[in-house]
Amino acid sequence: MKIALLGTCRLGSIRRHFDCTDFDEAISFVHSTKEIIQILKYITNQIAIPDDINQFCFRRGILSRQPVFQHERFVSQFNEADLFVIEVCAMRKYIYEGFYMHHLAVDRRLHYHKETPKRILENTLVQYQDRQEIEEDIADIQSIVFPRDVLLVSHINAKIDTSASRSPYVAAAKKAKSAISSFLSNKKNDGENGRFATIGKRAELISLLRQIAQEKGIAFFDPTVVFSGYSQEQILEPELPGLPPGHYTDFGEKIMGHLFAEEIRKICSRD
Repeated sequence: MKIALLGTCRLGSIRRHFDCTDFDEAISFVHSTKEIIQILKYITNQIAIPDDINQFCFRRGILSRQPVFQHERFVSQFNEADLFVIEVCAMRKYIYEGFYMHHLAVDRRLHYHKETPKRILENTLVQYQDRQEIEEDIADIQSIVFPRDVLLVSHINAKIDTSASRSPYVAAAKKAKSAISSFLSNKKNDGENGRFATIGKRAELISLLRQIAQEKGIAFFDPTVVFSGYSQEQILEPELPGLPPGHYTDFGEKIMGHLFAEEIRKICSRD
């Protein structure tokens, strides 16, 4: 069985249990539904992306400082895949001349943007998707990969410490007011008199994806369930100031691999 991975490094633990495509490592980690559709169409030769834009659409292009070229190996992997694991972890999209930029190229909190051409930085539109757009995009993704099944995966909704004395996220926000405002503007308080908060945008997207999956009969997995058995410190690494937690520890990778494998086997048993 071959599993197609379309998402971020958080899907990498699936490789511990199944043969997987390398779209993520060879081309890009993708975050929004628009990026996912773009990479699927690029893999299958449905679209071409000019080299001077291509380099900033895909993570591999940004890291290697050159465009990511289409290859027959990608088409073969697409055709061989039995199941597509689709991780949607962002509602935000970055648009330049009709193409979708990878956030590393344009997110000014990260050093990678320093090598992005000024014309792209200054003319990239940043927009948030609404429910209708995400729902329509998921339908498009299903159509592109049909007749294969989809496992829709959300982000993991971590908690952040909102006390100024302990939280690097809030401290960074005070130093640079807009650094994480989008993460805290819609927070959900939980524990120790509300000192801890889940990340509002993630909670909103997780809820939306769950609803869409239920309505469309798509298998859905929310990695946040891992916190019912393990602490956040066991599962997630701390991040740099101004960035919310989102990378698994080595232990977290192992645990998440087992949880993903269980979900995938449920889908296989249905078939």
